[in-house]
Amino acid sequence: MKFHEKNRIKLENIRKLQESFDESMKILESHVAESITNKAKLDSIKKDLKEANNKFIEAERYLEELKVDFENTIIR
Repeated sequence: MKFHEKNRIKLENIRKLQESFDESMKILESHVAESITNKAKLDSIKKDLKEANNKFIEAERYLEELKVDFENTIIR
């Protein structure tokens, strides 16, 4: 094998390696972006659940007050 042929083969291997690396980086970037999006969605869901929980607690208190008022009305 001549020197030029060896260099050509090495260059081809380097190009293939570079293409593989570039593809891996694209996949990694895609996964990072997806993770960031998912984290934002989870944070939004967490906020919504906390808000719903607070509203549920408020409704529970209101119902308890109505129950007490109703019981007091019947007793009188």
